[in-house]
Amino acid sequence: MNWKLILLLSLFGPVVGTLTVQGVFPRGVDRFVWMVVVAACAWTVAKREPARALQHGAVVGFITGASSTLVQALRVETLAANNPWMVEALADQPAGFDFEFFVFMLVPFIGVAGGAMTGLLAMVAARALAARAAARKP
Repeated sequence: MNWKLILLLSLFGPVVGTLTVQGVFPRGVDRFVWMVVVAACAWTVAKREPARALQHGAVVGFITGASSTLVQALRVETLAANNPWMVEALADQPAGFDFEFFVFMLVPFIGVAGGAMTGLLAMVAARALAARAAARKP
């Protein structure tokens, strides 16, 4: 495993998590930011580690997704204050619903989802790059 590459690409997670906590992204924009992050990470993994793109992409995606959500969970009061639409979206929950617990609970799920998406996209990109390279050879 190329841990230097994994750790470098995984830095996107805490950065996007912090930007989300600070309320930098308007409602719904964060998903487009994540699409760019996942695509950039998958492409980079496919270029640098084509033989093990799925494994590297999955690890990068897991760490990125989990660390971003963990940053949000650790600063949930600031997250709620800077993103009132999140609180509004969960306003209809039953009595006793704990927003902080909910965000902490999401950490492994977001990590697994991010790992799956990044890993699969990296694998597809590595195969596409290999096919393109093979087509160029005479």
